[in-house]
Amino acid sequence: MTKKSGGKSQPKRPPKGSNPRIEAARAYTRFLQGQGLPSAPPAAMTQEEDRRFFQNLLSTLVRHRRLLAELTTRFAGRPVDQLDPSVAALAALGLAQLRFLPHIPAHAALFETVEATAALGVGRARGMVNGLLRNAQRKLQGTEAPRWPEEAELPLAVAESYPDWMVNRWQTRLGEEATGNLCREGNRFEGVTLRVETRRIGMEELMTRLGEEGVETFRHPLWSRMLTTTQTGLLIRSQPFRQGLCYIQDASSQVLMGWVSPRMSGRVLDVAAAPGGKLGWLAGLEKGRPWLAGADHDPGRLAMVRENLTRLRLPPAALLAADGRALPFPHRVMNGVVVDAPCSATGQIRKYPELKWQRRLEDLTGYVEKQSVMLAEAGRVTAPGGIVLYITCSLEPEENEDQVEAFLKTHPHFHRVSFGTLPPPEGLNGPGRFITRKGDFQVYPGDHIMGLYAAFLRREG
Repeated sequence: MTKKSGGKSQPKRPPKGSNPRIEAARAYTRFLQGQGLPSAPPAAMTQEEDRRFFQNLLSTLVRHRRLLAELTTRFAGRPVDQLDPSVAALAALGLAQLRFLPHIPAHAALFETVEATAALGVGRARGMVNGLLRNAQRKLQGTEAPRWPEEAELPLAVAESYPDWMVNRWQTRLGEEATGNLCREGNRFEGVTLRVETRRIGMEELMTRLGEEGVETFRHPLWSRMLTTTQTGLLIRSQPFRQGLCYIQDASSQVLMGWVSPRMSGRVLDVAAAPGGKLGWLAGLEKGRPWLAGADHDPGRLAMVRENLTRLRLPPAALLAADGRALPFPHRVMNGVVVDAPCSATGQIRKYPELKWQRRLEDLTGYVEKQSVMLAEAGRVTAPGGIVLYITCSLEPEENEDQVEAFLKTHPHFHRVSFGTLPPPEGLNGPGRFITRKGDFQVYPGDHIMGLYAAFLRREG
C-alpha cells in the first residue's frame, strides 16, 4: 500500500504492462494496423499465469480475426472498419472471451474488457463497448454451446476465419467436408511437441524432472517416443530444457526424420538448416552418424543452429552462410541433401495463426520459383546413388507434388522412392495414413501435429 500526504492509503497500482487483457488488446490493435506480433509477453508481466493468459488471448484474437470482425459489425450496427482500431480490438477481445474461452466467467470478461477502454485511450467508447458486449452476452444465453445464432448463416471462410482464396482452393481440391475439417483443425493448437535426447535421459526421468518444475507432459498419441505439453513458457525456463535434454520439434518433423534418417549416410548437407531441428536429429544418431553440414543464407539464423547444437550437446556440424539457390560446392559431392524449402507454411497455421492474414495467393508464385531453383541446386551437388529429401510445411500442391514432378521431368537421372518401401519408425501408429498415392509423405494438421510434406528422391548410380 502507498500513502498520500493526507494519510489515506491507496491501492498499489499494478506496473504498466502487467495486465494481460490490456496488453493483448494493445498488441492486437497494432496487428490490425499492419504491425507484427510480439515474440513474448511484456517484460513487466512476470507472473506465469498472466503470461499464459496474454498469449492465449492474443492467439485467439488473431486465429478468429475474421469471425470476430463480422460479429463486431453485427453487434455494433456499423462496419468494424469505421471503429477506432482500439475500440475494434476491445470489442473483439470481449467477444473472444465469451465465444472461445468459456472457462472465463462472463461477468469478469465484460467488466475487465470495458475497464480497459481507459487504458487504451478510448474511454469515450466505454458505453458503446459495454452495450455491445452485453447485447452479445444476452444472445448467447440459452444456447447449448457458446455460439451465436448469427454464425449459422456465415460462409465457411468467415465462420472459421480464413481468407477466401485459401478456402476456395481447398474446397476445389479436397471438397467441402474435408475443407471444413481442415479449417477447424487449423484453429486448434494443443501445445508443443518435444524431442527427447534419449542419449542422455530416459523418457520417464525427463517427465519426472519437468514435472518437478511444474511442466506437465504427456506421451504423444502418435508415437510414444515424443512428449507434448501446453506449458511452453515454463518449459523453456526449466532446467532440463536449458540443459539440452529436450528440444521443441513438431511431431510431423520428428516422424519424418525417424523415417528417413536410417537412410542418410556419408556426407549430408542440410539446406536452409535453421533453427536446426532436422540437422540436430541427424547429429544425434547413435549409429551411422553422417558427416554433416548446415547452410543458411542468414548468419543470424545460422548462429541459432550453432546455439541449439551446443545446448543439446550434439556433435558439431560444419555450418556455412550460403544461399540454397547457389551452393558453394562442386557437382555430385553429397550423399544426401535435405531441402527444407521456404514455403507458404499453410500446414503450420495452427501454431502461427497470423500466417492466414500474412499470406496472399500471389505469394505462391515466388515460393514455387525459389523452391525450383533450390531443388535443382540440391540435385546438382548430389552424388550418384545419393538422395535429396525435399520438404515443405505447405499444403499446396504447387509447392509439393507438382514441384517434385517438374523436377523429375527435368532431372531424369533422379527417381522417386516411395515411403511405402521404407520401414516406418518402430512404434509409430498408423504409418500408412501419411503415404500419398504417389508414395510421398504428407501430413495434414490433426491431433498434436502440424502439416508437412516430403519427397524422397534418389539419384541413379
